[in-house]
Amino acid sequence: MFVEERQEKILAILKEHRKLSVADMSERFNVSGATIRTDLRLMEEAGLLTRTHGGAIVRTRVSFEIGSDQREGLNLSAKEQVGQRAAELVEDGDIIVLDTGTTTLHIAQHLRERRNLTVVTNDFMIARTLEDFDGVQTIMLGGMVKKGYHCVTNWGNQSLLDTLNIDKAFMGVNAFSLQRGACVADMLLAETKRQMVQHANQLIIVCDHSKLNSTSLAQFAPSERVDILVVDRLPENSEAWLEAGIALLDVH
Repeated sequence: MFVEERQEKILAILKEHRKLSVADMSERFNVSGATIRTDLRLMEEAGLLTRTHGGAIVRTRVSFEIGSDQREGLNLSAKEQVGQRAAELVEDGDIIVLDTGTTTLHIAQHLRERRNLTVVTNDFMIARTLEDFDGVQTIMLGGMVKKGYHCVTNWGNQSLLDTLNIDKAFMGVNAFSLQRGACVADMLLAETKRQMVQHANQLIIVCDHSKLNSTSLAQFAPSERVDILVVDRLPENSEAWLEAGIALLDVH
């Protein structure tokens, strides 16, 4: 069993039983206690649970934000697949927004062969990736540097986005649900994302399935504004998402 699969099963057990012990998980998955403790530590750093002496309890607070370097290693395989799938939606000649994030960075990495493509981004790592692509023009948004996230935010000021017409905006989330919409855990970042969404003809949310049917601090787009969801695994209530007018694309 892969590490990500085991951690996903641990989280499912925790959500059902509200608490768990290292000894029980070690026996269930036939791995050492040290391995389970490492899993729990990584999952706590990702904001998924709270460790206790000998185990863990469910985290009930609204999800919070972790830095880009921490996020990079979480659900990495799923993010890579989602990024590649979402990149298939980008056509030559498009003007697109790539929001800051690890999943959108994987989109950028698959755009080398595009021609006459314009990418607007607030993410340093994305801009650096695209710099070497001959067929891509990159527009880097200005603003206040958000420490630990390799990006800038803009709060209520005149934005370069006000002068642009965007074909497609690819946006990451901390949480996404039909009831609460697309959310992040930082108000400044949410405002920047709202500006991006406001100027886009099509809004595409990209995330792994762990972000679905949950909520976070600040909404940047209601669910009815979303056109497409690109995800590694379709939600169990797929029919409800389709009825809401959201096209679903998975990686399979």
